[in-house]
Amino acid sequence: MKIEIDLDDIFRDEDGTPEESLESSIRRQVLERLSGDLRKRLFQQMDSQLSDIMQKLVSEAAKKHIPDLIEDILNVEYRPVDRYGSSSAPTTFRAEIIKAIGENMKYQPKQYQGEENAFTRAVRSVVELKTNAIKDEITKQVDVNFKTDAIKFAVEKLSERLGLKK
Repeated sequence: MKIEIDLDDIFRDEDGTPEESLESSIRRQVLERLSGDLRKRLFQQMDSQLSDIMQKLVSEAAKKHIPDLIEDILNVEYRPVDRYGSSSAPTTFRAEIIKAIGENMKYQPKQYQGEENAFTRAVRSVVELKTNAIKDEITKQVDVNFKTDAIKFAVEKLSERLGLKK
């Protein structure tokens, strides 16, 4: 069995007129592929460069404007409203932060450790570390003194039993 394919028949339209030659079809497909790859790489490079430029601009704008913005936010006056809709005296975020820090810098031991503020937990932690260090040092000294006294006592008793002591 022999199969023959006429490429001219493949590249003809319904009327039988050739749409394009094999050579022009291959050329067109190669050009489409190369231009597609080039376009893809070009867009990737543009995206990367644009991203770098935007990141740099946003970073510079943030460095320039955020300190002033934060300062304004800390100093703007507002009226706190409780959950029932009652307004309190006007205050600022800065005043509220200072008040909260002041309230949390008090040593207030509670029944449960989870109810204690961070300052109380930190003080307890430092005291516990120092106490453990002192306890370890005292234990070492007592152990050394006990061993020394025990050896001294054992030597004396052995000397007496062996009749070496005068």
